[in-house]
Amino acid sequence: MSSLDLDDEPGPQERTMLVDTRQLKRPTAPAVPVAPGKQWKPYSFPKLEKVSLNEFRLTSRARWLTPKAEAVEALCTRLKGLFDTQVSFSLESVRAIGAGELRRHLAEPTFLSFLVPGPHRGRAVLEMGLPLAHAAVDALLGGAGEAVGVRPLTDIEEGVASFVILEALKALVPGMDPNQPKLRLEGVARGLDEAVTRLSEDGPVLVVQLRTRLGTQEGMVRLFVPSGVLDVMEPAQAADLRRAALQADIQANLGRLSSVRTWLRAEIAQAEISSGDLASLRVKDVVLVDAFSARPDRGENGTARVLLGLARKGCLAADVYLENGQYQARITGLVAGDQSFPRRVPSEADEAAAEALGESGDEEFTNPEMRNPLAESGAVDDRMDSGDLLGDIPLQISVELARVPVTADQVVALRVGQVVELRRAPGEPVDLSVNGKVIARGELVEVEGQLGVRVLSLAG
Repeated sequence: MSSLDLDDEPGPQERTMLVDTRQLKRPTAPAVPVAPGKQWKPYSFPKLEKVSLNEFRLTSRARWLTPKAEAVEALCTRLKGLFDTQVSFSLESVRAIGAGELRRHLAEPTFLSFLVPGPHRGRAVLEMGLPLAHAAVDALLGGAGEAVGVRPLTDIEEGVASFVILEALKALVPGMDPNQPKLRLEGVARGLDEAVTRLSEDGPVLVVQLRTRLGTQEGMVRLFVPSGVLDVMEPAQAADLRRAALQADIQANLGRLSSVRTWLRAEIAQAEISSGDLASLRVKDVVLVDAFSARPDRGENGTARVLLGLARKGCLAADVYLENGQYQARITGLVAGDQSFPRRVPSEADEAAAEALGESGDEEFTNPEMRNPLAESGAVDDRMDSGDLLGDIPLQISVELARVPVTADQVVALRVGQVVELRRAPGEPVDLSVNGKVIARGELVEVEGQLGVRVLSLAG
């Protein structure tokens, strides 16, 4: 059993504070002189490339096409022995294009070959720039590896270039996932029309561009992979591999996470409340809760959920107990999803409403009308009080025994059996929060046989 070392974090005297931000004076920045009659205009990026969410998801799957580092090293070693000169590859870009854009990206003359993943009927197209293809053929036939312009390859030269591709695929096989279908060379495209016709699909096409150096000659190799072929290439256990890759990335960049600070929240109860009730919450009001998993008002032990952020991916289950007059939380397990308390998963509308309610008073606007989509006259019926609409937005309100400041690398290091010091004594107030934002502080009470939290102070 180990304990989370938080000696470098704020001490017990620096627990969460509730501050009325309306009473705080904001620092005013020195005024910047503006020429009379001139107004500041927001800067825009008119030439910034727009990428859709589907394109982003497609490009993020390119990792399944990326061989391991040792496979790339084996490929370079094999080609070095083949050409008797240094060979290197570097990833230049990964992007998604529409199937109808192939002609715009494939220009003649060029060298195109078809790659097929196992028995799958779909195919990808491998393009080798003509200067690089000529240099490779010349070096393999005993020349100095010089480019000879942009003329198309002859039939003999196409055969030599195909042999180079076969040797490259063979060298990459040991570094590919064993559950992936192996790519095989199907043949050479006889012109751009054949390549576009045989590659055409309704879905987008992933384009992986590599900068390749063969001795002193530098050129380009591009792989065009339709989304259907990419589906076949993705391993069956993609989720496990994705998780393993994420853990590897975390470990490789663990030092950067030490500067990212957040809160671990020990939650002992939940209740549903409408946005209207939340907006009208006052001191001495009581929020009723069905059950508490721990009773800090009595100094009793219990259980808690240890949450990070909105806990969409999961949470930590913990036993809560007293030691030396302070509550401790011992991690007992990792819970995927949100299963410890029965609750409705908050929608994007819920989170947006909580965001608006939680940040009211935190930002000043010189012209609120510009940010209000209902600012125009007639947007809301004048015969109805628009504040009544808040009652239609349900929110989850949480009762937190304590929250502990931690860094992101400490979160990664959390393990079952580890103890987190909550720095909260029996009888101390608990926090009420919505979507991780503290909105009030209160005490546990019993009202006509039902448990609840009486509000002692409000945040903001």
